[in-house]
Amino acid sequence: MDEFSDNDHRRIGQKLGLFVTSDLVGKGLPMLLPKGAVLRDELEKFIIEEKKVLGYQFVYSPHIAKKEIYIKSGHMGRYDAMMPVMTDENGEEFVIKAMNCPHHFEIYNSSPKSYRDLPLRIAENGTVYRNEKSGELSGLLRVKNLTVDDTHHFIKQDQIESEMEMIFGLTDKIYKAFGFNDYKVEISIRDPKDKKKYFGSDEIWEKAEKILVNSVKKWDVNYTIEEGEAAFYGPKIDMQVKDSQGRYWQLATIQLDFNQPENFDLNYIGDDGKPHKVVVIHVAIFGSFERFMGVIIEHYAGAFPLWLSPVQVKILPIGEAHFLYATEVMDKLKAVNIRVEYDNSDETLGKKIRNAKTGKVPYVLVIGDKEVADKKVTVESRDNGNLGTMSFDELGEKLKSEIRERK
Repeated sequence: MDEFSDNDHRRIGQKLGLFVTSDLVGKGLPMLLPKGAVLRDELEKFIIEEKKVLGYQFVYSPHIAKKEIYIKSGHMGRYDAMMPVMTDENGEEFVIKAMNCPHHFEIYNSSPKSYRDLPLRIAENGTVYRNEKSGELSGLLRVKNLTVDDTHHFIKQDQIESEMEMIFGLTDKIYKAFGFNDYKVEISIRDPKDKKKYFGSDEIWEKAEKILVNSVKKWDVNYTIEEGEAAFYGPKIDMQVKDSQGRYWQLATIQLDFNQPENFDLNYIGDDGKPHKVVVIHVAIFGSFERFMGVIIEHYAGAFPLWLSPVQVKILPIGEAHFLYATEVMDKLKAVNIRVEYDNSDETLGKKIRNAKTGKVPYVLVIGDKEVADKKVTVESRDNGNLGTMSFDELGEKLKSEIRERK
């Protein structure tokens, strides 16, 4: 660990017990420990909640698929080295899933769609696997298994502008919850000198690229045009967010796709009674949960806001005579879904407080004779120092309000 800076997410992750790697499991395959699982779970609950408000429908899809679906999508032949193949006893080849798109296309095609069904937003926090080169693997930031907060928007052409506006609004809201208020956008377009690398006609590409540029201009954020960085099936937007240390991280990706609807025959029946091709927008706001976790571990230096903290409150009874009341307080906090730890070790109060600070716990409750007699607790805030004594009801309301508002 000596080669890592104090703020490296790998060092913090080890110190706070968030994740672990194993040579036997393999490089680039981190495993979340219980506290890391809490952090991941809170992120997932947050993004599901925000997406459901906007009418996203969540699905689950398998982690493998027949090779033919990736031939159809065009991924085989371009990303073969990243997509391991397994063969069953009948000689049928299956690809370990490297992206969720083809599965979602088949979900869309599982029933007829009308113009009244659109926009249709299919979402999945789906784990995919990519055979990244070992030299490029790094903690949570670059891994072989990544869980993408994936969404595929199936829309009509006249819904592109409003859908892009909604996506930008959602992205903005989610990023601001983490204090990411400053970002820049890269618009990736075709390489005009090598158009053979891409699906689709010049007309489709020019139209899609123009739409993305106009959408970003309307959003009024800084942007650059990156030639040759588009996906093979459509232009895309990559968002770089600025963290607390002034560093930019590439997170969200938004891709506009007129070509895969042709490959997969993704149709809807219009108000004219005729079939029309949908447009697909591919969106990942976190990018991947693993990478996003690595970014926010460093962004917060492990001192997560209350709603994200794996341990939200630590109870420190001064002596054995205070254990019973401390246990009562712990049980009450657990009953209102506060994540709490209880330190009944033989350490001095000073050492217990130092341990809680090392663990970056947002609130520490000290319980001694006076607290037991008054049926109160003394509250120490990680960020704001000593807050004095509070009743359980006062404390509970303060914590629930802070969690609810995601301060």
